[in-house]
Amino acid sequence: MTKIQMKLAAVAGVLAVFAGSAIASPEPGSTKSAIVVAGSAATDRDALANAHEVAEATGSDLKVVRSSAEQLGVVHMLAARGYDKVVTVGVDRRTAIAPVAGKYPRVRFVAAEANGLSAAISGAV
Repeated sequence: MTKIQMKLAAVAGVLAVFAGSAIASPEPGSTKSAIVVAGSAATDRDALANAHEVAEATGSDLKVVRSSAEQLGVVHMLAARGYDKVVTVGVDRRTAIAPVAGKYPRVRFVAAEANGLSAAISGAV
């Protein structure tokens, strides 16, 4: 590599770091919420229909997972991406929420019933 190529590579690396941090940072004052549906609720048509309806009405992201490993992975990903509130239905607290809540204390985790999603996402629960 020539000196110019090395300098260009270094500049590109620095710019990539700044671009990545800008993408990962939420806008000031904005809140991000998500709904995670798991367990028996993930296969219940009424629960899923309600979750889709509430997610669309509130602008929340919706994740439907089936295994315990997926629960932990999705909950961790949402916390790492800067979500403020994660409302869960059927998610195992011990294996999927507790480990993440300890690492991301600023994220509010709310357990809800499928028919109580509207209240949970708005903060009433």
